[in-house]
Amino acid sequence: MDKSSETTVQQWEQKLVEDYYNYRWEQLLEPLCATSERWKAGELTIPDMAQALNEVHGQVYELDKLFGQRDDRLVMLIQWLDREWFEAWLEAYSPPKGARLISSLD
Repeated sequence: MDKSSETTVQQWEQKLVEDYYNYRWEQLLEPLCATSERWKAGELTIPDMAQALNEVHGQVYELDKLFGQRDDRLVMLIQWLDREWFEAWLEAYSPPKGARLISSLD
């Protein structure tokens, strides 16, 4: 693989990781924000909010473990763990020549 191909692959992989990072954090934070708004509106109690925060805490730990992986491993994990998201992402971001891809899991 030549240097320009390597850069393109690195850019594509970086975009994949960044987009997936944002996607996963939005999945986590959107419901928490909605819960917080319900608490502010008086619909939920402090114990309800504490429970929601405890549930999110475990998910934050899992995301930290996932995104703490080496980038080359993370690229493969994203494809394996969230195939539906990855395939939808591929529609907008075609892989460059030399990109590491898991073949179809079907």
